[in-house]
Amino acid sequence: MRSMATSMGVWVCHCSLCRKASGSNGNSILIVPLDRFRWVRGEDHGVTFAVRPTYSITRCKTCGTPLPAETDAHNVYVTAGTLDTPLGRGVRTHLFCASRADWDSDEAGVRHFDERSSS
Repeated sequence: MRSMATSMGVWVCHCSLCRKASGSNGNSILIVPLDRFRWVRGEDHGVTFAVRPTYSITRCKTCGTPLPAETDAHNVYVTAGTLDTPLGRGVRTHLFCASRADWDSDEAGVRHFDERSSS
């Protein structure tokens, strides 16, 4: 896929569906206008799982990578971690913060590592 709208910044959704789909604290996504998105290859490798009648997730049937989703008539939602190119901007918005997991917070004093920690 190719997106020409990565400068919008990353949005992190913390709703329960995104937490379940990602297996983490939420989905980090880029919201890309349909007219600024095109597939380069791999579009036919998707398998879709209907989580609810109004919510589904699509993954690559070969490697399991989350694939872009068209969730409205105007935009494509691309998971930020699937892109190989620098995004140029950090997180712009957190959504559904009231649904955050109880262990997910922005507390000061949380340790950060550039690489994996041994402790």
